[in-house]
Amino acid sequence: MIGLPLETERLVIRPFEPERDAEPLHELWGDAEAMQFVPSGPRASVDQTRELLESLSGRAPEGLGFWALEERGGGRLVGGVGLFPLAWKGPELELAYHVVPAAWVAMRGNVASRRVMEKLGMSLEGPRRYRDLDVVRYSIARPA
Repeated sequence: MIGLPLETERLVIRPFEPERDAEPLHELWGDAEAMQFVPSGPRASVDQTRELLESLSGRAPEGLGFWALEERGGGRLVGGVGLFPLAWKGPELELAYHVVPAAWVAMRGNVASRRVMEKLGMSLEGPRRYRDLDVVRYSIARPA
């Protein structure tokens, strides 16, 4: 189980509060460009965003789920970060994160996002097809 909230120099990672967070998160989850690498695509309404937040919170007892990324100090919701079983089965986990376009400092080709993976100690495995999307896969192995 992950102890929340977690604070970094710029962010607070906390549990989502569906009623509070659905509307600001929908600015991200309703944006086609921001959701281009998410298999489910953009959400059509704030209600759909709220429903998904509620369903994702059910994974928290397993130490998995999706949490809010909030600006430290200002409290503005800027996205989310999650940890899920890859394809919802097996021992492999997927790290997912979404950030509102206004907070992007990414360069063409998602270079900034790739640097995050490298800073976490992950290694590039190469291009893959994942849920009908072309993606680049990074991995890290847990020490034996």
